[in-house]
Amino acid sequence: MNRGSSGKRGADTAAAGHGRSRAAGKRVLTAAGALLALAALQGIQGGQAVADGATPTTGPGTPATWQPQGTVLAGAATTADAPAMKPGVTYRDTIKVGETRIYGITLDAKSSAYASAFALPPPGGRVAYGDGIELKLEGADGDDCDSVDAHFQDDGAVRPVGSAVARLIGVDSSCQEANQYTLSVHRTSDGASDPGAWPLELRYVLEPALKSGAAAGHAPEGAGTASPTPLTSGTPQQATGGTSFESAAPVKTGIWKDKVLPGETRFYKVPVDWGQQATVFSDFSSAQVTDSSAYIGSGVRLAAYSPVRELIDDQEHSYAGTPASVHEQLAPVSYANRAADDTEVSRVRYAGWYYFAVTVHPDVAKAVSGPVPVTLRVDVTGDAQPAPAYAGDPKAAGIGVDAHDVSSADGKPQSASSSAGSTSAKRFLGFAALGAGTVLLLALAVWTVTARRRAAPQDTVTQQLPPQSSGFGPPPSW
Repeated sequence: MNRGSSGKRGADTAAAGHGRSRAAGKRVLTAAGALLALAALQGIQGGQAVADGATPTTGPGTPATWQPQGTVLAGAATTADAPAMKPGVTYRDTIKVGETRIYGITLDAKSSAYASAFALPPPGGRVAYGDGIELKLEGADGDDCDSVDAHFQDDGAVRPVGSAVARLIGVDSSCQEANQYTLSVHRTSDGASDPGAWPLELRYVLEPALKSGAAAGHAPEGAGTASPTPLTSGTPQQATGGTSFESAAPVKTGIWKDKVLPGETRFYKVPVDWGQQATVFSDFSSAQVTDSSAYIGSGVRLAAYSPVRELIDDQEHSYAGTPASVHEQLAPVSYANRAADDTEVSRVRYAGWYYFAVTVHPDVAKAVSGPVPVTLRVDVTGDAQPAPAYAGDPKAAGIGVDAHDVSSADGKPQSASSSAGSTSAKRFLGFAALGAGTVLLLALAVWTVTARRRAAPQDTVTQQLPPQSSGFGPPPSW
């Protein structure tokens, strides 16, 4: 009897210990799964913090630069070998001195098309006034649909340089048919400039036509004739400009402060709806002067670009450490602007994000120490008007903005498109870690039940286990 009682107590103690061991094992595995998930998910946040920043990791005082993104696409030397570009896809290539790179574009007879190219010479390189790239869009029969030159316009002014060419339906008389077209990019160079290849970033987008019978409207008269007045009311907010169109910091009506190093170009984007007009003043404040005799004629610059990366206009001003200001006032946004003779008006032909690039000439470093404080005075006026009746969705071309775009414009740099894939992968790993913890717990439960069944006395009726939940499958295959 005593032996039986002692045995029962021993069995109870062993069972209790086994239960505690199982509970501890579950807690360890649960904690392990949670830690795996937490580590992966923290990796998302940490990775996003790096990916979302416009400034890559550089040393103090090192200018941040635009790193080309997209799929590698080697341009051809002839139209016969031109590789095909797809709408809405960003590509990257390189171009040598005097070289022409040619790319193929297939267009229908309904959509307007816009093809952009930007050269990204490395910081510290030598460039001259006439250096740059020349873009041309041609039809299969050699018709010149559109062409534009993008040059530095100043010696030593290393910065991203480029624009876009267009095929407009219903405006031009040529290049209207469905056919094969080519985008050619030619690099011009001064004999004293760096001979190294420049990275290129290219992209083309399609704008759908209007529905049959839809009116294009009329362009506003007298747009931009009055001298603009800078916005002076409001509490200044902090902005961190991006290094490219992809990472441009969204800003809305208000006063925004940033700092730009000599040799840097910072990008900002402003949501402008149909019928609205954007005015941006860029005030370059005083900085610590190290050489009062230095003079940089094109020390600071402000450039305005359309939603399809087409250069609208740019302004420059001398700078040597004393305050300077430049501004851009765009025409009110109207679909009918595309028929205007003035290119600065015709390029403001759709609602969307308008880009403003602020550049400080590399030679400013000879006159001042450190970054130049910049104040952007952004003013978007006018009531938003209804969008034209497009036959398709214009969002694929970046056309149109909404209330969310305006409310979320907080001056923070945007993530580069290349970060999306890595973020998704990290998020998958985070949830996979949670799944792994769950699978481990399931395996432990099965092992525990099996062990109990094996340890049960022969004359004991074993309770049938409930069926396994169908919500769990076999462990994932890694």
